[in-house]
Amino acid sequence: MNILHLRASNFYGGPERQLHFHAREALGSEHQVTIASFAEEGKEPEFITTIAEDGLRTHFFDVRSAYDARAVAEIHRYLRENRVDVLCTHDHRSTVLGWLTARGNPTRWVAFSRGFTLTNAKVRLYQTIEKILVRRAAHIVAVSGAQKEKLKRLLIKDEQITVARNAIDVDALATVARVDLRARYGFEPGSIIFIAAGRFSIEKGQEILIRAGARVLQRHPQVRFVLFGQGFELEKMRQLTRRLGVENEILCPGFERNMLGCLKGADVLINPSLMEGLPNIVLEGLGFEVPIIATAVGGVPEIVEDGRTGRLIPAGSEEALAAAILETAENMDRSRTMAAAGLRFVRSECTFGRQFEVLASVYERLGFG
Repeated sequence: MNILHLRASNFYGGPERQLHFHAREALGSEHQVTIASFAEEGKEPEFITTIAEDGLRTHFFDVRSAYDARAVAEIHRYLRENRVDVLCTHDHRSTVLGWLTARGNPTRWVAFSRGFTLTNAKVRLYQTIEKILVRRAAHIVAVSGAQKEKLKRLLIKDEQITVARNAIDVDALATVARVDLRARYGFEPGSIIFIAAGRFSIEKGQEILIRAGARVLQRHPQVRFVLFGQGFELEKMRQLTRRLGVENEILCPGFERNMLGCLKGADVLINPSLMEGLPNIVLEGLGFEVPIIATAVGGVPEIVEDGRTGRLIPAGSEEALAAAILETAENMDRSRTMAAAGLRFVRSECTFGRQFEVLASVYERLGFG
C-alpha cells in the first residue's frame, strides 16, 4: 500500500522523529511510506531534509504561506497521480487539508491525535476546528490511551480510534554524543543538573517548575536547572527567574538544536506539564536511563510507574514538585535504580516494531475494508 504522512513543521523534533523512524521501520514491508510537509516560498523544512538524508521517501508541497489555498489542489493532485491509499495527518493545519482533499477522493484519511495545547487564542481556535473535523476521518490514531479517552469525550466512537503509542529506538540513542552541561553553562563539578524541554506555553508548566526550583535552592544549593525551548512564555519565564534571584541557577537558554545530546548529559529530566498526549521527551529520557520526575497527566502514567521507573506527581503542585526534586537530589542512587527499570520498560514495550504492527493493521483495514 502507498501511505503518505503529512505534517506541517519547520524543524526536527519529537513528532518528526516518530515519523522518521516509522518510515525506516516500513522499509522492506508491503507498505511504501512517504513523509511530506510544506515548503513556504521554496524553503524546504529541516525535518524533511533530515529524513531524506536517511534515504527515505519524502515530498514537500511548495506554498506561498501557511494557508495557501493552492495546497488543496497540490495535495489532491499528488494523491491521485501517486495512487495514495492512505493519507495520514499530524497537526491542525494538515488535518484541515486532509479533510478538504479526502472528499471525493478514493484515498482514505487517517488523523493522528497527539494532544492539545493552550499556546494562544489562535492555536486554540485552530484546535477547535480540528476537533470538529477529525470526526470525519476514516480512522483516528491516538498516541496514548489517555488521548483516546479525550477523543471519546468528543463523541467519537471507540471503534474509530486506535492507540499507537509513541515509540523509541534505544540503540539509536546509544550513538548520540553526550553534551557536557556543566562545562557549557559553567556549573560547579558537584552540581546536580535537572533539565526540562518543551515549548514555553502555559500548559507546559515552566512557571511551576521555576517556583519549585527556587524553593529547592534554599535547601539544596548544589542543584541547577536548565529549561530548554522557545515560545510565547519564554521571556516572561526569564523575567521570573530574575525576580526570584535565581537567574544563574535556573537557566532558560531558548531553543536547543542538540536536545538529545543535552538530555543524555542531564542528571534528571523533569516534565512538569499540565496536559500531555504522550511526551517524546519522557520516552527519550527513559531510553537514556535518565531519572524522571513527571506530572501524572495524559499518557505519562502509561510509560512511567511511580516509584518503579520514575517519580509521578500531581500536575500544578509547586509543593509536590519541590518535594520530588529534593528527594531525587538526596537519593540519586535510588533514582538511578528506577531509571534502569525505565530503560528495560521502553526497550521491551515502546519499540518502533510494535508501533509499526499497530499502524500496519490500520492501513490494511482501511485499504482493503
